[in-house]
Amino acid sequence: MFFWRNISLSVHTLLLLFLSLTSLSLHAADKETFKPFVLAEQSSIKMDEAKAKVAQQIKQSPFAIIAEYSPYDDAYIYIITSDELKSLSSETQYGGFAAPQRISLTRSNKQLQIAYTNPVYMQHAYRMKNVDMQPIQEQMKQAFGFKQFFGGDGLSARKLKRYKYSFGLEDFDSFYELPEYDTHVKAIAALIKGFNKKDSGITKVYELKIPGKKQVVFGIAMNDKDSGDEALNTKTTMDIIDYLPLKRTAYLPYEIMVDGNKIIALHARFRIAAYFYDLKMFGPHGFGKLFSTPTAYNKAFTKVSGGTQQVQPGNGFID
Repeated sequence: MFFWRNISLSVHTLLLLFLSLTSLSLHAADKETFKPFVLAEQSSIKMDEAKAKVAQQIKQSPFAIIAEYSPYDDAYIYIITSDELKSLSSETQYGGFAAPQRISLTRSNKQLQIAYTNPVYMQHAYRMKNVDMQPIQEQMKQAFGFKQFFGGDGLSARKLKRYKYSFGLEDFDSFYELPEYDTHVKAIAALIKGFNKKDSGITKVYELKIPGKKQVVFGIAMNDKDSGDEALNTKTTMDIIDYLPLKRTAYLPYEIMVDGNKIIALHARFRIAAYFYDLKMFGPHGFGKLFSTPTAYNKAFTKVSGGTQQVQPGNGFID
């Protein structure tokens, strides 16, 4: 009897020890944080030299350039992808939003910063369950260099997987629901027609087909000249939110996706906040300064995709 009691106590002790270690391990894993951007280099290199350097780095890497553009003065962006990246992105319903990665070159305070998006951050924020983007991150580090991650203090994987800026605001799949069409082909045609009309303030930067799916991601540039809506002025928006020393220019460009016969886009109150989650609601660089932005995006995205529905008021960053 004494013998069996000792065995029972020993098993109970081992079980408690196992559960404690498991809890500590999970707690440690949850404390690991992820930031949306990577600083590759900061130096006095000239913009043209930096563009040539990055283009050569891309050429020697597993990645290929989808498009390149300058959203405003002293800023230049390469949009890249690879077969592996597209394949991984196709494994989840809306993983296509992570298929295009971005490299930014930004002149700030007489220094030129080369930075790029963190695909592992996107993996968690874009709910790419059972997908590991770490190999892509390592390839980007190898190709473009690494100094530090940046963009706030970082968020844990658990927080990113259910991220929303504040209670009641949108999360990853709270999309702008744009027009639906009879077929996938008609949806794409409607969006391209909208780009070509150039009256919505939305123009196409790139078009990327996701393999094995009826899904196409369009990178878009926004401007207030064609639309007359100041909220679509990208430079004005970035001057408000991208004010810290390390520039998050690789937040750009925004995306619209054709998914089957539907056209969707990440809601501004998620898409902007996910990359600038450390901004306060109020103040000179707070989200309150973008009060009309979510509605302006909705109107512009609706128009460019051939829709005519009216956008309801009261859909700013602060309702």
